[in-house]
Amino acid sequence: MKTPLLGILAWVMFLGMGCDTPSPTTHRGAETHQDHEGHDSHGDEEPHDHGEHAPEPSHDDDHSDGEGSREVVHLSTEALSRTDIRLDRVKRGTLTGGIELPAEIELNPDRVAHISPLIEGQLLSVHAALGERVEARAKLAKLRSVELGQARSELQRSRSMRTLASQNLERQKKLRKEGISSERSLLEAQQNYEQANAEYNAAVSRLRVFGLSGGRGSDMTLESPISGVIVQRHATRGESVSPKDTLFVVADLSRVWVMGRAYEQQVSKVAPGMRATLTLSAYPSRTWTGKVDFVGAALDDETRTLPIRVELDNPDGILRPGLFGTLRLASGQDQDTVVIVPRTAIQTLENKTVVFVPGKERGSFSARPVTLGREGAGLVEIIQGVSPNERVVIEGAFVLKSELMRGELGHGHAH
Repeated sequence: MKTPLLGILAWVMFLGMGCDTPSPTTHRGAETHQDHEGHDSHGDEEPHDHGEHAPEPSHDDDHSDGEGSREVVHLSTEALSRTDIRLDRVKRGTLTGGIELPAEIELNPDRVAHISPLIEGQLLSVHAALGERVEARAKLAKLRSVELGQARSELQRSRSMRTLASQNLERQKKLRKEGISSERSLLEAQQNYEQANAEYNAAVSRLRVFGLSGGRGSDMTLESPISGVIVQRHATRGESVSPKDTLFVVADLSRVWVMGRAYEQQVSKVAPGMRATLTLSAYPSRTWTGKVDFVGAALDDETRTLPIRVELDNPDGILRPGLFGTLRLASGQDQDTVVIVPRTAIQTLENKTVVFVPGKERGSFSARPVTLGREGAGLVEIIQGVSPNERVVIEGAFVLKSELMRGELGHGHAH
């Protein structure tokens, strides 16, 4: 009996010791869990490395110039030749408050001569060409007139009659003094002389009406009364002309008028003596300055605008009559000199105000953010972003913006 009981107790003790000892299966399960945790941790680190330290190349980072990320557009040589892109250097200038008026260049009427024949006739020759510069008293054309020939003949006849009448009067005075002639003969001689003198004066006056004081024959020369440029010519050799025909218009273009038009809401802001700056569509990069010397007394009935005038020197002849532009009137004193660019250089890109500057490679342009200040007369103040003498795109910036946006939509560079 003791032997079986001892065997049972030994078996129970053996089972208890086996439960306290870690089993191989349980140990392998812990290793698998640790391996899984390590794999999860590696999975967390891998996107971090690629997402932050090795990102996918983007449009912004490909063309960083060391001063921060900037948008860059590349144009091929062919695209560059098709695009009207113009650059200019950033300048310093002044901006003033004021008003802008449409303006037109006009001739100064005091410096213009309309040349017409004062008698009917036929043009024998024309000596001046359109656009030619002539001096005062220069010969423009030669005219032949029957009426002129008759007037000159009458002058010669009346001059001769006056000479005869004067000689007869002197003789009658001498005879009367000697008692040979009668008083009546002296009075008749005096009357004949006065009549002949009147006819002579009438003939002289008639020639003066024609612009002449003498001469012979039926030919006359038309001359320019002033120095200037022939801006109109309506003279052709052989044609018949009359006093109603304007054959030439000669203008002295050394000074011209700039006529501006102020609208009703601007009338109260204009006054003589205001400083004025002119810009022309034909020469957008140039300006001319002067002062208002005339303000109209009444508004034009048709346009409902008030005319104002600025007279400018025109030594190089660039201010051609008929050119249109903008006249800016300063309402106050000039401000400090600031960095300015044309308004056409400014673009908006992704809610940022930018200008385009050329890159190191041909055809590359960077969109550089800028901070704007005041604006006036087609110019904008740049507070921050570009420096004086730096080159920027002043024409064609919108084309570069469009190319850049197209490249971004295509997830690549603009070409």
